[in-house]
Amino acid sequence: MSKLGLRTRFLLSGAALVLTTVASGVWSALAFARFSQVVGDTLRASEQTTEATASVAGALEREDDALLLWLSGDTRAEAHLAVERASVEASFARLDALLVTPPEHAAAAALRDHIDAYQAAGDQLIAVARQPEALDGYHRGVNPLLRRAVGDAERIRDQHFRSTHEAAAWARDEARRATGIVAGISLGALLLSVIVSFRLARRIVWPLRILTASVDAVRRDDFERRVTPSSDDELGRLAEGFNRMAEHLAEFRRANIGEVLRAKETLEATLAALPDAVVLVDPDGMVSAANEIAGRVLGSAPGARPAVARIAELPLPAGAIEALHEALQGHRSADLTLRLERAIAVTLDGKERKLLPRVVPVPGFAAGRHGAVLVLYDVTELVRLDEMRVELVAVASHELRTPLTTMRMTLLMLQEGAGGLTARQQDLLTTALLGVEQLSTTVDEFLDLTRIEAGQLRLAWDRVDLAALVGQAARAAGPRCEEGAVELEVRVEEGIPASVWGDAARLQVVIANILTNALKYTPRGGVVTVRVTSGGPVSGPAVHIAVTDTGPGVPPEYRERIFEKFFRVEHHRGGDDGVRGSGIGLYVSKQIVEAHGGRITCGAGAEGRGTTIDVALPTDRAG
Repeated sequence: MSKLGLRTRFLLSGAALVLTTVASGVWSALAFARFSQVVGDTLRASEQTTEATASVAGALEREDDALLLWLSGDTRAEAHLAVERASVEASFARLDALLVTPPEHAAAAALRDHIDAYQAAGDQLIAVARQPEALDGYHRGVNPLLRRAVGDAERIRDQHFRSTHEAAAWARDEARRATGIVAGISLGALLLSVIVSFRLARRIVWPLRILTASVDAVRRDDFERRVTPSSDDELGRLAEGFNRMAEHLAEFRRANIGEVLRAKETLEATLAALPDAVVLVDPDGMVSAANEIAGRVLGSAPGARPAVARIAELPLPAGAIEALHEALQGHRSADLTLRLERAIAVTLDGKERKLLPRVVPVPGFAAGRHGAVLVLYDVTELVRLDEMRVELVAVASHELRTPLTTMRMTLLMLQEGAGGLTARQQDLLTTALLGVEQLSTTVDEFLDLTRIEAGQLRLAWDRVDLAALVGQAARAAGPRCEEGAVELEVRVEEGIPASVWGDAARLQVVIANILTNALKYTPRGGVVTVRVTSGGPVSGPAVHIAVTDTGPGVPPEYRERIFEKFFRVEHHRGGDDGVRGSGIGLYVSKQIVEAHGGRITCGAGAEGRGTTIDVALPTDRAG
């Protein structure tokens, strides 16, 4: 057996491959860097030499032009000729400095001789410039020398071009040679990789395949399967560990299978003893277990499994099915309130029962995936109590309206003839009338509550001027504002729609409830602001009524719950701050607003202080 461990083998193999790759890469980088430098130097030298030869040829042409001007009798030509000759000398000196090879120096010497001969012939011609035969002498003796000098410059350029082509051919040959070397190294690295991979596969993959087959056998309850270690490395130790595990599993199975069966029977008995229907759903959305009452609820025979297999087939409301899907994703419902209106009606043993579905995710049900438990709580008695409460509230409210109306009329008649009463008696009369008004408002709220829960809330649709309703509510709240030393501000935005479709009486109740609620919680010296603006979160054009107070505010976790029946923040954070109320005003307001197709929300007040209740109503009729 090999003494080398898997880590050592992988390290040695990896090191060999890395060294081969690094050596190939370094050699290639150096070779191509040298090619790049040679080609770059050659191209720069070619460019500079071409520019220098062109500069010499151009300077000679300009000197020749100055010589012809001299011959034509131009007095300024003498100075111009001197300048151009100096330019020729400077251009030649720059060209000569760029030439490095002996052939280039020889060509430069020939160019120098022809330039000197041309300039000497020109000087001789200048001496006889005013003679008639001077121009003929220029064409016969001077211009040919100029052409030779320019030709020498072009030959130097052509010679340098040939040198550039030779350098390019050398670079191409070297690149081919380097490519061949890199290809050879790459082929060798590939061959080495194949050899290493083959040896590693023979040493690692085959034992792993044997181990995998053995694990599958154990998964199929074949705990007698064993693996023969093929080496002393990690794989050999893994094989030995597998053998020990198989032995322990076999022993565990023999010793504990009875206990497991007893635990399973206990769990099934516990589920069967539960008074509520319980359904267990696996991560694939299949019903995996249910107690007897769940089978009866879902339409199965007593003691049988549910007749449905998938949660989509369960006879449950859409909300419960959606909650099951969310639970299988690991999301627990944040709404844990007991909402009896969500209860579903079923018939058990010939009697109608009300069951409230509740869904809870089961983490780690299988392979790290979530399952879900559906519990159908029997809330029949709670529903009956709630129905009796609603009926009691309705009866009490109706019975209270008549005596309240009598008391209100009596107190109003007394107020009309209160001139002979003392100030104390008039205050008591005013207080009694205010109490009757408040009680009458509460009774009306309870009546609206019973109509809403009975589905009998009817709206008298018409065009409603919200700004006028807000103004009426503000005037009605005036005495209370003066009593509580609270400043009431009403701000109506210019350009808002003149009216909306709605029930003026119901919307008046909404505005009065919200305004009364704001005044309850605003301390003395505080401010309540009512804003009427356009726009909003409902579909189509809308009008907003926002009431902002400077009271203690509503904590974020309660801003949705304040619209529930009988909910009051004081009951949850301790104390009542001296504020009284039934806890149904905002619930009734929400139902009325939603019946209009609008939306009511609660948020923080200005600069995070106090509370803002915002009502958005569409300008067109809902539905």
